[in-house]
Amino acid sequence: MVSWIDPHDSKAEAWGGNRDVSMPEAIESTEERAHRVELPFQYREHRSYERTLDGVEIGGVTYPSGNFVVNGGIAADRTLKLHARGLLWQRDSGENARRFKMQLVRDPPVTDSVPFGDYRSWERFQLGEVNVDDVTGPSFDPDPSTNETRRDSTPFGDLLEPLKRRVAELELVRNPAFAKYRLEERDEWETYGAVFRWQANAFQQRVS
Repeated sequence: MVSWIDPHDSKAEAWGGNRDVSMPEAIESTEERAHRVELPFQYREHRSYERTLDGVEIGGVTYPSGNFVVNGGIAADRTLKLHARGLLWQRDSGENARRFKMQLVRDPPVTDSVPFGDYRSWERFQLGEVNVDDVTGPSFDPDPSTNETRRDSTPFGDLLEPLKRRVAELELVRNPAFAKYRLEERDEWETYGAVFRWQANAFQQRVS
């Protein structure tokens, strides 16, 4: 006769064996991972978007495609710097593109300014024509008359959407507790904070 198992018995042995020690450990929270980062911290990422960009609108023009190269870091004195360059375009051919370079800076000490507030910014851009090759990717033919440079103070909310998450990662490294508090206060923690829990290479020195 098969032995009876008490359904109320919570011991693993009663249900057919010991606890599986091969089970992975619980995933650390975003804040825990950010706390473990040693300074200086730096990463480089290259991301391409083909008709998958959402919320990227400049001067009334919506750009669904883009190519971004981002270098970001936190120095030993907790200076935040992010440099980005790339292309934005509407269609895969024609005069519908924008080439840009941008640098964002937030100076130390961390208590002198608020995370996700304003950033010292420098930007240069040109309008022109893009052609997208299936093998080599996008190429850009600029209109020289549209070259423009700006120095300003840029609010977090006005940044290009793909750059917001990159800035958020840096802010969480710079001051994890305060950055989390500010994102929760702005009701943006799920979008720009909790999401890093599931990004395997977040908070790591990396080149991609």
